[in-house]
Amino acid sequence: MFRTLPSYEEDGLGLPYAVTLIDAAEEEIDETTGEVIGVSVPDMEGLAAAVAMARVLIPTGLLPLEIRFLRDVLDLSSGDMAKILMMNPATYSRWENGKQEVGQWADKQLRMVVVTTLRDRFLHFSVDPKTVTSLSPLKPRASQTAPRIRMVRRVLPAEVTQLDEWDTVPQAMAA
Repeated sequence: MFRTLPSYEEDGLGLPYAVTLIDAAEEEIDETTGEVIGVSVPDMEGLAAAVAMARVLIPTGLLPLEIRFLRDVLDLSSGDMAKILMMNPATYSRWENGKQEVGQWADKQLRMVVVTTLRDRFLHFSVDPKTVTSLSPLKPRASQTAPRIRMVRRVLPAEVTQLDEWDTVPQAMAA
């Protein structure tokens, strides 16, 4: 038997913080004992892409683990990401390892790569790349602070062949 959880903290995405899932994670319960067997999250690939899209639209600097998470969502090697950004692979590596800060121009370029790639891969992402260029100035952030990302799953009708869609919870509901 499965039960949908009203709220669940997913911390297995590779981010330095958990993402809150609203009405999405399912708890499997043993019908005989009533004990919880485990928790599953449907469409992890779609969730990771939606979280990546949500994160790049938050106007605060990216942490090293967030940079790696974004690259992983795009399924790129660090060398491939450096090539796309037209930069030295060693510099890109220093970003992911926290040895060098990402400048604002490069930060926006990285965000633009994420938005344009995911928009092509997941047709329901209708983010205009101009949204990224308008993120100015990007606020620096202390390494211990984390954005509050809350995601909700929209289940599509059975006749739609596309995977379920993930969306961010509007700020008014996120409080």
